[in-house]
Amino acid sequence: MDHFTLSLAVGAAAGALVAIPMIAQKASFRHCVAAFGPYLFAAVIAFYSGLPDLPWWADGMGVALMIAIPAATVGSGKESRPVPTLLNAVLVGFLISVAERYLA
Repeated sequence: MDHFTLSLAVGAAAGALVAIPMIAQKASFRHCVAAFGPYLFAAVIAFYSGLPDLPWWADGMGVALMIAIPAATVGSGKESRPVPTLLNAVLVGFLISVAERYLA
């Protein structure tokens, strides 16, 4: 499996990790896709970028966090939960970094 295909597979797995609990909670299709997409692209960006002055395990965390910050700050009303969104981005970003380190 080449590097790009592996990054897409890891991104799809990370996005599914986020979207499957939302499907179980009967969230709308639009919300599930909105949660799936950023992690798909975060994995590709993390695989092809190296953030300076960060160790290997923090590279995916930094990318996922940078992508999740706009989504965390845009929420409105009672549905706005920026802290769990950012913590989820850090956790999934760490898993992306681990996958990149040990699978690539």
